[in-house]
Amino acid sequence: MHPWHGIPNQWDQEKILGVVEIPRGERCKFEIDKSSGLLKLDRVLSSSFEYPVNYGFIPQTLEDDGDPLDVLIFSKFPLPSLCLVSLRVIGLLHMKDRDRLDHKILTVADTDITQSHIQKMEDISVQALSELKHFFEQYTILENKKVEVKEFGNLNEAKSIIDQCILRYNQWQE
Repeated sequence: MHPWHGIPNQWDQEKILGVVEIPRGERCKFEIDKSSGLLKLDRVLSSSFEYPVNYGFIPQTLEDDGDPLDVLIFSKFPLPSLCLVSLRVIGLLHMKDRDRLDHKILTVADTDITQSHIQKMEDISVQALSELKHFFEQYTILENKKVEVKEFGNLNEAKSIIDQCILRYNQWQE
């Protein structure tokens, strides 16, 4: 089964399924190969940065950049690649990569009891949000790539982006 196309997103306006591509603490950037569904190594980060949270995507979504919609998953522990996770949606990070919108939906692993205190954006520490922003501003600098990190958005903004990406995917599949 292809992880992008074969898994229903099960969006209910609070929770959604996500697929982990990159475990927290990893320096390798993995992504789903669009044709085969296998996990491929996109690159090894050329800096000393590690992913500060688990990173993945929402199945059956399509972002402006032609990829599935990205999710950042708060969990106390690194989650293995290709792990299917029930996620509680909290907010989002607005970004542009190569002049295209590239949103990151902020989520919490719903079954990680150590993160149950995170119910809304205000529950995420200022330090954690600063680390996320700093990571995405800097992680491609040594590769001479520029990513424009914008502001964080709330739950309603995240819901709107998810709805748009599900609709775009459905129209693309028709």
